[in-house]
Amino acid sequence: MSPFDFFKKSDKKKPAESASFASSEGGGKRAQSATDNPFSSPELNKKRYEAALDFLQFFQEKTPLVNGRPHAGTVFSIGARLAGTSLFRAINKKDVEPGVVILSEEVNQAYPQLLNLFAYFCKQDGIDVLAKPLVQEIPEHDKPRMDLAQIQTEYQKEYNLIMKKHGLDNLESARAGMIVCSMFFNYHCVKNKDIDPYVATGIVAMGVVEGAKTSPVPLGSRSASENGSKEDKAAELFRTIAGTAISGSGTRLILGRGMAPMKEAQANGGKYLLANPGVLIELEKSNIDPFLVYEAALRMELESKISRIDVVNANVDELAQEWSGKPLNQAPMWVRQLLWLKENAEKFGYQQSGNSWKLK
Repeated sequence: MSPFDFFKKSDKKKPAESASFASSEGGGKRAQSATDNPFSSPELNKKRYEAALDFLQFFQEKTPLVNGRPHAGTVFSIGARLAGTSLFRAINKKDVEPGVVILSEEVNQAYPQLLNLFAYFCKQDGIDVLAKPLVQEIPEHDKPRMDLAQIQTEYQKEYNLIMKKHGLDNLESARAGMIVCSMFFNYHCVKNKDIDPYVATGIVAMGVVEGAKTSPVPLGSRSASENGSKEDKAAELFRTIAGTAISGSGTRLILGRGMAPMKEAQANGGKYLLANPGVLIELEKSNIDPFLVYEAALRMELESKISRIDVVNANVDELAQEWSGKPLNQAPMWVRQLLWLKENAEKFGYQQSGNSWKLK
């Protein structure tokens, strides 16, 4: 069941029509507008909640998956970064190049209120997420698989359209984003328990700050390179998909046949590649080589300078000899990964040693 279906069918109450909520002081007129009591208007409370539910309905079709399941860390970062981006737009009115970090006292005053709003709803679910210091070191398997720009290009257009449909300005859109995050919290931390609630809160806190202090990509962008070539757009798409195909954690990547890499990673640590089969099938239906997902994932790991890549239950050189002169598109996906590394790993600074590649 998706978060939207869960909330649609649950008896969870809408945001309280009145609540005690401390607001920050000082900072001038515009800063004060970003720190007034978010519960002061029952009508706005209702609009925020309905907008959040509408976004969840849209989001259920575009949820990032790992091993066929929603990746909680990425899900939380999407809600938080979109909320932070709305806060940025509420405070900064000048056009600035995307990706530029802008420090703002108004953000410093408004950010704690957004986090407190998130905490208020989480406490309704029985967990005081601010009872402990904020988690700053996110476990590898929970780290978001999409960066800020990817999230903005993938989700912000629809997010803003939904917020406008409900009559919410940028500040209220940021607050609605905290309701979205609290819904994710109920689903991932309370119902499914697939991420620690304090880790989730740390991801939300960092996501809001990053979004609120970084100039966003323009609204309406549909790829990281809207005006670029089709090849650039395709490469960016595959990198996004590839990010969800990388599972596990550690300083080595494990490759091999079937589920052997996953078993080795679970036993001795490491990352492994496991793309969503549904995505691969859809690519094949569109006459797109699914191996491009794995190639993008391998490039990402090599570019990140992972310390080593190990192959289990296979002999790299024997496979290379077996497939020499044969059409590579007929080789199994896991074999194509090894053959691609044998051809390209050295360009990224790696040297083959038996059934491993090590960073020079």
